[in-house]
Amino acid sequence: MKKINWLDHVANLLVVILGITIAFYMEGWREEASNRKQEHKYLEALKTDLQTDIEALDTLLYYNKSMKKALNNLTMASLGRPYGSDSSLIWHTMSIQYNPPFTPQRTTYESLKASGKLDLIDDFDLRNNIVELYEQFYMGADQFDQVLNNHVRDFVKPFYMHEIRFKGPGALDPSFLEKSEFRNIIFAYQYLFGRKDEFYQDVKRMTEEVKDELTSYLGQK
Repeated sequence: MKKINWLDHVANLLVVILGITIAFYMEGWREEASNRKQEHKYLEALKTDLQTDIEALDTLLYYNKSMKKALNNLTMASLGRPYGSDSSLIWHTMSIQYNPPFTPQRTTYESLKASGKLDLIDDFDLRNNIVELYEQFYMGADQFDQVLNNHVRDFVKPFYMHEIRFKGPGALDPSFLEKSEFRNIIFAYQYLFGRKDEFYQDVKRMTEEVKDELTSYLGQK
């Protein structure tokens, strides 16, 4: 009977197990390295998107200041206060016909979301804050825009078309200011716009915080 060299068999088995273990380890290492590379790429793109959003919000918040001034002058005029020149009345009346919306950069986030790769973001708190920004703050801003646009569409523009009369190229008949319908429209408008402006400021603060978190996290990599 041939003697079995168990030591040799065990050694060969250990070599096979070690080889498989190393192969699994190397594969896991390559996958992890690939994930971190993708994470860095996505987060750099998100950081760029957020910077663009911050600049857009700065522009809109600056615009909101002039809009709030126009609304204040119109509400005061509806209560019988002097409204200034004909040209200022025209400008204020025309300016409330349109409110530019906040349109955030969503391509990178939606790509992460649609591909199921949000988990690539290794930091749990950072990932949650990014999701909160896009799913709550950005969606909330869109809802405020929709509410205000609906008010303009359903009340402001119909009133404008039916009740406002130009006396000439640079003058309006101010009698519309005395109508209770206009007073109701403009006071509601002022309230809605004020809430929108406050929320925009919250959105900007949150966007800046998430961008700062991204910058710090990327700097640690």
